[in-house]
Amino acid sequence: MVRSPVGRILFLQMQLILGAVLLGAILSRGSTTVILSILLGGFIAWVPAFAYSRVAFARRHVPPGQLLLAHFKAEAVKIALTALLFGAVLMCFNGLSVAGLFGGYIASASGYWLGLLNKIEK
Repeated sequence: MVRSPVGRILFLQMQLILGAVLLGAILSRGSTTVILSILLGGFIAWVPAFAYSRVAFARRHVPPGQLLLAHFKAEAVKIALTALLFGAVLMCFNGLSVAGLFGGYIASASGYWLGLLNKIEK
């Protein structure tokens, strides 16, 4: 069982990717192009979020200034990775479903916001 808040968000994002893949498979009648597009889009959001968690929380119990700097660094890594992954996917995979790619990305990226809403409701 995932206990840390960050781990729960990453796990929720993975669940949302799988849900989007299932929905996309049903709506597209099993199109492998759509399924691959959704998976790639989901991982374009998930991989940078995972990297963010590793950079931002590499050291705990540090002064607030260092913690803030770590989060700024983590955000820069996340933005750069997102741009690089989108570029690599668009260059290396021809004929992807644009709706599937962005649908998977949005499904995964929404995990953070859904996690916040869930925390607010508790």
